[in-house]
Amino acid sequence: MKGQKLHLTLALILLLFAGPLAAEELWQPVGSLDDLARNYVLLVLRMDKQTPGFNDYYYGPPEWKQRADAEEKVPVVELRRETQALLAALKQTGGRPERRRWFRQQLIALDTNLRKLEGEKIPIAEQARLLFDLRVTPPTAEELDAALAELERLVPGSGPLAARVDAWRSRFRLREEQLPEAYQMALEATRKGARELILLPAEEKVELEFVKNKSWGAYNWFQGRARSRIEVNTDLPASALAVFDFAAHEAYPGHHTELATREQRLYRELGYTEWCVSPLFTPMGTVSEAIAQVGTDVVLTPEEKRAWHRDVFFPALGIRDVDIEQWEKIDAALEKLGRAREHVPFLLYDQGKSEEEIVAFLEKYALMSAERARKAIQFDREWGAYTFNYTVGREILRRYLATGNARAKFIQLLTTPITPSLVEEWTRAGAQP
Repeated sequence: MKGQKLHLTLALILLLFAGPLAAEELWQPVGSLDDLARNYVLLVLRMDKQTPGFNDYYYGPPEWKQRADAEEKVPVVELRRETQALLAALKQTGGRPERRRWFRQQLIALDTNLRKLEGEKIPIAEQARLLFDLRVTPPTAEELDAALAELERLVPGSGPLAARVDAWRSRFRLREEQLPEAYQMALEATRKGARELILLPAEEKVELEFVKNKSWGAYNWFQGRARSRIEVNTDLPASALAVFDFAAHEAYPGHHTELATREQRLYRELGYTEWCVSPLFTPMGTVSEAIAQVGTDVVLTPEEKRAWHRDVFFPALGIRDVDIEQWEKIDAALEKLGRAREHVPFLLYDQGKSEEEIVAFLEKYALMSAERARKAIQFDREWGAYTFNYTVGREILRRYLATGNARAKFIQLLTTPITPSLVEEWTRAGAQP
């Protein structure tokens, strides 16, 4: 062990003082998918130096990360050259079809990210296709108007709909001091359901922190070795109606479960080195968000989820006399309205609408307050087409699970290299795991 550390230290010293590497020294020959995986990981790490935060986590060989950290930034033109070389090599390389397809979509996404770094303007729908393997068509005004009309019938009271929805939601608003107990209860309930669904690594663990001044509502920072740190943004109003879905999305059986399972199954058991990195703006990000979105549908049955809220969660928080059936109907209508968010990237990037125009759109169709709408716009300024992962990606997976044998299919989604278009093909073919 000491000898290995000394060898690595000397190698890094030589790298630091040798100056920038020539292009031919950056990459190694590709003769197999495992060779391609090594260069892919280095490519992602080098892109992360161009755009800090582009890669979400790393738990691969330490020397690869140390080498990338010690290098000067690799020019974007060279990163694109390697991306194209890997796409060409992939055509000549054998291996499992799902893994090869996954690599192809990931590399197309990396190349698209690099094109954007070069300053190329790519329309939002094309970004969704190339970055996330999604074909996006936002809901029409007629569809959104129908969802608004449905809410008009469901939400009690009189006056403007947005004010009535806010008044209805206010019954379930949580005070900041209630958050630790509420979120911990939800994590325990969803963890129990996830353990009945899939065998989690014995060492898995989730830590919860509360933060402020973020563009997102919550974030899972995966640490590797089946550990996650989940941050919750307390700038946004917290609702008892959303806590269970938060826990299912971020932890069980969502992000934490997915990442811990993939680390164990794909990286450690199958030796798929490419899974030690997580570039966000790729189909890998799409699948991760989509799995997290549908996880709430499989971690507990609807009856179990209903009983937990009615008999355990709401009483513990002092919330009484909840019409569970009414809540579920209102929640379904609000989910339809949530798709209004799909318009924001088009309005922001393709149509050049002002922030005030987009705020007005979200106030009308998403029933957001101006403050919440500005947070949504801030997110889309930073994350662009990523918004589609939550809604379009979710519906792709939902359609697949709805064809039957949902729990086995969900495990398949957790343990297989997949892309959105592959899942769509499975659905059309009536495939079973």
